[in-house]
Formats: sequence, structure tokens, C-alpha cells
Amino acid sequence: MLAGIKDFFYRHRRKFITTGVVLGGGIFLIKIIQYKIREFQERQAKEIAERFKRMQHFESTERTCNQTIVGLSPTVSEKALKDLSTSEILEKLRSNPDNKLELWDELKILAFSRIVTLVYASSMLAVTLKTQINLLGGYLYRDTVGQDDKQVTIDIQTTYLSMIQYFMGDGLDRLMEMIRKNVTVVMQRYSLKQQLTLADAETLFWSIQMALNNDEQSPTKHIAKYTLPQEVNRSDILSQMYDETLDVLENAEVADVCLSNVSNGFSLIVDKLAEYYAETEPSQTTPSSSKSALNVESLSNINTIKISLAKLIPIVNGLTSQALEGSIGSSSSNGLNGFEPRTNDMMSSLVARFMQSEKLKTLGVNVYETFCQ
Repeated sequence: MLAGIKDFFYRHRRKFITTGVVLGGGIFLIKIIQYKIREFQERQAKEIAERFKRMQHFESTERTCNQTIVGLSPTVSEKALKDLSTSEILEKLRSNPDNKLELWDELKILAFSRIVTLVYASSMLAVTLKTQINLLGGYLYRDTVGQDDKQVTIDIQTTYLSMIQYFMGDGLDRLMEMIRKNVTVVMQRYSLKQQLTLADAETLFWSIQMALNNDEQSPTKHIAKYTLPQEVNRSDILSQMYDETLDVLENAEVADVCLSNVSNGFSLIVDKLAEYYAETEPSQTTPSSSKSALNVESLSNINTIKISLAKLIPIVNGLTSQALEGSIGSSSSNGLNGFEPRTNDMMSSLVARFMQSEKLKTLGVNVYETFCQ
């Protein structure tokens, strides 16, 4: 019997060998597949964990960025309102002087220069800080995961972020000077007696924007020249961060973000002016008409209503004359959507509107993603 079994195995030895090789190869292949699947799952889990960690870090960076913009906005606004103050001219006009016409012309320039400065300054501040803080956030994230040999120390962080202080001094002075020059050129086309519809007022702001955009020192095209110093105390990594910041701010896409904010800011101003236009012609309604009825009728005829430039100047001046007390608005826990401007605070309204700009948000995301890789 044993001989028969031996003979059976001998006669079918090739089949057994082939079967063994196939079974062994199949088991080996299964082991390889299981190993690859486990390796893929571990790699995927690691990527998800890193992505989640990066997302949390980015959200924290964005909250810091928005809070910094909000915190520095009053300083910018206060300097602009102080350096372009209209109070002295208004005081002289109250005394009915002989040079009243000259004073009105000066008030015209100052009033529009003030409000234009707030629009440009708030946009440039938001764009610069969005770039700086997200670039720094990318560097700090790389430090946390050990991707960089050079650590961004607290001193380097402080020095880097303090560069924006240049904008609060010399940079803002240069910006106001350039804006006032262009506003003067545009406003020379308008007489004090000229009647303006709301569309005419919008065209006036559009003309100022175009004049500034076409200027060789256009603030939207040369943001860094106004917001950052031309020289810094350089360590290797600080020098690298500074140069990279300049590269970002000089990018055409960033100029487009800043210009988009400016256009958005002027739209906000026109919206506020529309409220005054809507209240200009109550004489066409009966005394018993309700306020809501007056508003409906005024709004329906708003494109036909005209206001002289002499009457529009105090309105424009008034939009920038609200006192800034404390911080602008309030921030919710997410740091993105919780800014609520106070009713009469133009700077607060501008900053709050810019915070909601998809282009500005996208800029922050792109800068962070670029420098955390």
C-alpha cells in the first residue's frame, strides 16, 4: 500500500509541485497585497491627520490675522483723520470770512481725500497683514512638523510683524500725499454749485480711483512701497521672509485683490450716500405720509434726485468724522464672520466688508499653503 501511495505521488509529482508553487505564490501575493493595503491606510491616516492639523493651525492663523487687522485699523484711521483734519477750515467758515470760496475749495479736497484715504489704507492694511501673517503661519507650521532646520524665533517673529509699523508713519504720509494730489486734479473739474445725481457721485469716486490706478506710484500696484520699510535688519531667515513677502505683494493677483477691495469700499460709500439722497425730496409727499412711504417714494426716484456739490461735501466729510472708541466691531470664535461694524464708523464698516471678501480669504489660503509646504 505504501508502495502504491509512493508510486502515486511520483507519477503526479509535477502536479503537486505546480499546485504548491501556485498556492505558495498566491499566499505570498495575498501577504503583499495586505501589506500594501495596510501601508496605504497608514499613509492615508497620516495625511488626514496632517491635513487636519494644518487646517486647525490655519484657522488659528486666520483668527490672529483678522484680530490684528481689526486692532491696527483705528491707528490708521486716527492718523488719517488727524493729518487731513477739516476742523480748522470748518471753524473759519463759521465766522463767514472774506475768503469763504477758497476755504470751501480746500474743504472739498480734504473731505474727499479723507474718505479715499480710509478706503485705500484699510485695503492695503488688510492685504499686507493677510500676506504677512499667513506667510509667517506657514513657516511656523513647518517648524512644528520639523521640516525646517532654521527655527523662526520669537525675536524674528516680532521683527517681521513690526514691519507694518512703517505704514503707520511714513508709508501713510506718502499715501495721503499721493491721494490728495490726485483728488485735487479730479475735483478741479467740479464746481461747488454743480448738481450731482447719485450716479454722478459714483462716477466722481470712480474717476478718483482711475486716477490713482494710473499713477506711477499707484498704491494698489505698489503696496509694499507704502506698507513695508525698504530696509530691515536682516538675519538669513528674516531676509528670506522679507524678500518672499515683497514677491507676494508685488504679484499682479495681489494688486487685483487690493483693487477689488477699493472698488468694494467705494460701493459702500455710495450705498451710504444713497441714504442721504433718498431723504432729500420730502416736499413731494404730503405731511401725513409715513416715513416708510417717503423712503419708498424716494428710493423709486433716487436716480433723478440731485444734490449740489456744496451740500455733498459736508455729507462726505461727516462719513469720516465719527469718533473711534476702542476696537472696531467684535470677533466671534471663528475669527472670520463675526465682525459687526458700529453703525456710524466708516473704518469699521470698510474693514468688516473686506473681511468677507472671497478674494482676500483666498489670498490668505494660497499664501499659507505655499509656505507651509
